[in-house]
Amino acid sequence: MNRWVPGFAAGIGLALLLNASPAFPRVIDGVVALVNEEPITFSEVREEVAEGMGIPVGDADAFLREERDPATMLRWINGIVESVLVRAELTRKGQAVTEGEVDRAVESVRKANGLDEKQFEELLAKEGLTVPAYRRRIRWQMERGAIVRARKFKEVTVTEVEVRDYFQENAERFLVGGQVRLDTLFFPVGSADPAAESVARARFAAQQAVDAIRQGQTFEKAYDAVLATFPEARRLSGDFLPMEDLLPEMQQEVRRLRTGETSQPFFAEAGIFVVHVVARRGGTPGEYSKVKDALREELTDKRSEKAFADILEELKKSASIDVRL
Repeated sequence: MNRWVPGFAAGIGLALLLNASPAFPRVIDGVVALVNEEPITFSEVREEVAEGMGIPVGDADAFLREERDPATMLRWINGIVESVLVRAELTRKGQAVTEGEVDRAVESVRKANGLDEKQFEELLAKEGLTVPAYRRRIRWQMERGAIVRARKFKEVTVTEVEVRDYFQENAERFLVGGQVRLDTLFFPVGSADPAAESVARARFAAQQAVDAIRQGQTFEKAYDAVLATFPEARRLSGDFLPMEDLLPEMQQEVRRLRTGETSQPFFAEAGIFVVHVVARRGGTPGEYSKVKDALREELTDKRSEKAFADILEELKKSASIDVRL
């Protein structure tokens, strides 16, 4: 039975030693949820926030302790709940992702980018990630893919006809020589170290803005809300601009969005950006052959997201989930 029980996660600062098995003792620093009797701790949520937002653990701790919206806290807890359920299901089916598989996946990414280990670590640091955090991210991606293939493979298979139809539905994204009008939030950080406090505040504020927009607030109100967290934030809006005049990173994000959609936070030059596509005009149709492979992957990803959501719903219905806030 799936139970979401509001309450108080008592003793967040109190360390209790519990044995998950005789060989693997586990320190519990304050249980915020139980998933089929497996505890999720405050420190695990804190690490999830730090990795998800690319901020130091200390800043994630402050973020969680100051957060007043239960829905925000639940969203972070829910991510860990889902990973526990998926991992348990894969283990039950004998299809658990091994450390060796994660090693090979990470090494493949490093080599594909032509980086030695030091360069790889530096690149991750710019994104606010450590190598262990990146490994956890890769593992989660692999586990999501594994459970979708195991349970919904036919539902995510994409045909050539479907890819071409998808191209037609998204034709505005691939116009050549067109112009775009954007509403943009800019969080300047200059050349600050990725672990610097200013970068952490900027990441936090950018995510706040995106969360507010996702919850139905206007772009303007989202901007007003983040000024208390990051007074240096700027809102940039104006007339139509040629796509080619945008920063390369911004062009990439805009091409992922339909008119009316808002991006996730992304780095470009001296800061973090969030862009909202207000309108497009002009341009000539792009060539299908140049984007079909990327679109096939994008459509597969969308279907995989839907399939994964269905799997999670099924897993949660048969699980005992006790969230304590």
